[in-house]
Amino acid sequence: MNRLLRAAPISLILSIALSTASYAQKSYALGIGGGAAFPVGKLSDVQKTGYNAMAVLAVGNPDLPIGVRFDGIYNNLRRTNPVSGTTATSSDLRVIAALVNLVYAFPGTSAKAYILAGGGLYNSKPDVPGAKAQNNFGSNAGLGATFGFGPFAAFIESRYHSISRSTKNGGVYQFVPITVGFMF
Repeated sequence: MNRLLRAAPISLILSIALSTASYAQKSYALGIGGGAAFPVGKLSDVQKTGYNAMAVLAVGNPDLPIGVRFDGIYNNLRRTNPVSGTTATSSDLRVIAALVNLVYAFPGTSAKAYILAGGGLYNSKPDVPGAKAQNNFGSNAGLGATFGFGPFAAFIESRYHSISRSTKNGGVYQFVPITVGFMF
């Protein structure tokens, strides 16, 4: 009986500590990534493959498959215009965006596939003298996978971005970045 009375406080403390640890699971993650950006549609007629960079804030409950992700992206697509036959000038198209996405993560242990879709405000500007930046709304959707490494996770994803622009301003921009990064 004495052993039972001594074990009761210890088991109570352990159960409180273990239940508190499960509630203390992190419900957000910060991430960074980068990779290649590929123009598609009419944009691929005038722009070439460039690069992308991304900052991520992911919010969600670890026990639920659905979460929200806030992304800041920077894409730079190359362009080469022939001038006078042999000379070439180059100008880039810069696309910066602030996006909100819903994320659905499929079940998994250390590796999880996910789909995401959302939209936001895109700012685009060609790198030519006198060009003005334009703000337009757009949408994106894609697939990805995360790979857990202890407290960190690596991810790889590809998304299709479509920026709604009027015809007089060059029409719709579409591009597909492939991004590799880390979540902390």
